[in-house]
Amino acid sequence: MTDRNTSDLLIQVAMRAEALPIIHLLSLKPIGRMDPNLPSELWQGIVHGHCISLVTNGCDPEFDCDRIGTESAAIVAFLALRITRPKLIFNAGTCGGFASQGATIGDIYMPTRFLFHDQRVALPKFDAFAKGEKTTADFPKIRSATNAKHGTCSTGSSLDTTVDEMAFFAAESVTCKDMEAAAIIRVARDFQTPFIALKAVTDLVDHRQTVQEAFLTNLKFATGRLADAVDHAARVFSAV
Repeated sequence: MTDRNTSDLLIQVAMRAEALPIIHLLSLKPIGRMDPNLPSELWQGIVHGHCISLVTNGCDPEFDCDRIGTESAAIVAFLALRITRPKLIFNAGTCGGFASQGATIGDIYMPTRFLFHDQRVALPKFDAFAKGEKTTADFPKIRSATNAKHGTCSTGSSLDTTVDEMAFFAAESVTCKDMEAAAIIRVARDFQTPFIALKAVTDLVDHRQTVQEAFLTNLKFATGRLADAVDHAARVFSAV
């Protein structure tokens, strides 16, 4: 990759199904792999006057599925930030919401607080590192343009939720649950790059419907809402 791949805005998306509505709406063009050893894929284009890059984690060649979870999120964030050197990074994706917190399917969240719910290390200092709590600026013009809700996003690499994790969510007033945001913001901080997460609700964690069923049922609707939110956010990007 050369300097021609540098961007004003970097959008990181875990799954191709989440990314395709954004790629189509923004008319981004495929560039290819960022590294020959990794399946992550890069798209680019000029959108609303900005050079925008979008990167996905890619399809795992052994298991034939998207590389989801915190490990791939961090690796791809590092590679994409190093190559594109953006002014701002968006993590766009889906999430679980909480009916008890007023969430409905398709809601857009733009959290300002991030942490991990499945990293537990009961040692001095390492406990805080494992929890990984980070906060970010609110970017009110982007929030207004996307009609996004406030809140706390908690990240873990499992789709389902344990009893202990439900207690953690309640104690920390978590409003949405995902599989990458807290990992990406940690890398963004290392690169001193501002970070925003835009998350569309596919399922309700505290609802009787299983997360697997809800995710598959609502994925198309939620990703359409997500693409619209990213487009609106890109329109006001120069004002942040």
